[in-house]
Amino acid sequence: MKVLHLYGGATSSTPLPEFPAGAEKWGINNLWCKYNLKERYEGWTRWFDLHPDAHVQGRKHNMYPWLCQQTKPIVRFWPDPNMNTQLYPHEAVRAKFGGTRFFCSSFDWLMALAIYEGFERVDLYGWRMAQLNYVHQVKSGQFWIRKAVEAGVEIVNHSKSSLFIVKHTVVEPDMSKWKMYGLETCKRGECYSHRWA
Repeated sequence: MKVLHLYGGATSSTPLPEFPAGAEKWGINNLWCKYNLKERYEGWTRWFDLHPDAHVQGRKHNMYPWLCQQTKPIVRFWPDPNMNTQLYPHEAVRAKFGGTRFFCSSFDWLMALAIYEGFERVDLYGWRMAQLNYVHQVKSGQFWIRKAVEAGVEIVNHSKSSLFIVKHTVVEPDMSKWKMYGLETCKRGECYSHRWA
C-alpha cells in the first residue's frame, strides 16, 4: 500500500501515528523552525513551500537558509537555483480535476497531489484549522478530502480537526473572481471563503 503521512502544525495530546517503512512524510512551510516540531517531521521525504520567495524569506521564522541546505526534494511552484527544487506539477494536477481553481491553502495542493500520485492511504495529524486565520481554508480542505475518498483513498485522521466537522455543503464554488492560494496570491482575502462569498 502506498502511504502518505501529512502533518500540519497544530499541537495535539494524541500520540503521533506509527510511521510505516516505505511511507512518505511531507512537511510544509516554516513549521520545522517555527514550532520546534522536529520530532514530528523526523524522517520527512519531501518538504513543501508553495509560496513566492519574498513570502518565504519575509516570515518571522525564516527557513530559507534551512531549505537551501537540504538534499531531499523541496517542492515549489517555481525553480530556485539555491535549493534542490522539485517543481509542483500544478497544470497536470489541475487538469486531472477538470481545471479546478479551488485551492485556498497548501493543504489543498498537497491533498490534490496525493491523489494525483496514487497514494492509497493518507494519515493526517495536526490540522486543527480552528483559528480565525485558517477558517477560510476549511471548506476547500473538506472538498479535497472528499475528492480523495471518492478516488478510493483511505483517509485516517489522528487529531482534532475542523476538516472533519462538515457544517456546509461541500461543493466546488464559482472561482472566477477568486485567486488560487500560493500560485496566484498569499492574501487570504483574495481566496474563496464561504463566509463572504
